Amino acid sequence: MKKAFDRVFVRYVGQHFFIRFAGFLAFFVIVLQMLDLLNRSENILAPEGAGFASVVEYVRLRAPAIASQFAPFAALLAVVVTLSVLSHTNEVTIMRAAGMSIHRVLFPIGVVCAFIAGGHFVFHELVVVGAAEKLAYWEANDYAIDVDPDDGGRAGLRLAHENQFIHAGSARRKPDGVHLNDVTINTLSPEGLVTGHVAAAHARFQNGAWRLFDLRTFGSGDLAVKRAASATWSTSLNPETLFALTLNPDRTPMPELIGKIAQLRADGANAGAATTSFLSRFSKPCATLVMPLLGAIAGFGIRRQQNQLERAVAGAALGFSYFVLENMMLALGKLGVAPAMLGAFFPFAIFMVIGFAIVLAMEN
Repeated sequence: MKKAFDRVFVRYVGQHFFIRFAGFLAFFVIVLQMLDLLNRSENILAPEGAGFASVVEYVRLRAPAIASQFAPFAALLAVVVTLSVLSHTNEVTIMRAAGMSIHRVLFPIGVVCAFIAGGHFVFHELVVVGAAEKLAYWEANDYAIDVDPDDGGRAGLRLAHENQFIHAGSARRKPDGVHLNDVTINTLSPEGLVTGHVAAAHARFQNGAWRLFDLRTFGSGDLAVKRAASATWSTSLNPETLFALTLNPDRTPMPELIGKIAQLRADGANAGAATTSFLSRFSKPCATLVMPLLGAIAGFGIRRQQNQLERAVAGAALGFSYFVLENMMLALGKLGVAPAMLGAFFPFAIFMVIGFAIVLAMEN
């Protein structure tokens, strides 16, 4: 009899929560996608031959990223609304009077959140990453019709290596080596002052060395601009490190990202941004697991105080503060200010502690 009751209870609460989660997620995707289209539609329809098919293609590539980004927030609102409704209809009171603990009441929501977190991780890796990479390549080509397949090159490169700041319009792998276009190299002194400036129309890595073509150089010593048809570029930067430093880790498949992180570490380059992004692939879906604890304040409390709205707002605000801290810590991790592990998992750990503390306080 008890097992049958448990199954009915889990199905009842879990079903109510999941329906609300799906509704909130669909609402966010539809509204935010419409706003995004209003902002981008002119650019999408600008190329010759563009039409409704281009808009559909944009939605197909953009909507998965929106769904992935707002899935934890939809779970938070679904928790708050589900528990608020159960509290308003006195169902929570009945459950508590029957001897059920707060943890027992939250158990069905936690089970559904675990499934959502697992699905979020799989969906992000199999759908979102590839769609985001295709969309970025399409945007770089001004949403043109019949764009050539992506050759794995880079555009708009900006990186720091050793004592040099390097800008390049594009990087491409070709049969005769790696080519850079519109190259700018600024050399810095130990004090951080620019001591030299080189601008080249083209650069090529061949036979283990870089060579610059059609270049202009400026040195702070003689204050003179010099021109040359070609010159050797003295740097330890190799093409693999170049491509690893300039990848966008948020749009890179996980196996490739792991390889690039290993490449950066082997070359002694900074792998903080890539490592933080790699760890965030796990921490972001885990955010859904915290939401039942943070939203629990909306469903449990002293009923006679008639403070249901205040408790619901408090639960939503607590969850919102999680996302603020998460974005801040990820930014600090990618900038190298905080260790990658701390940047990715500190919000999850601290709010898990806060959530359990709230539940235990309400239980007592």
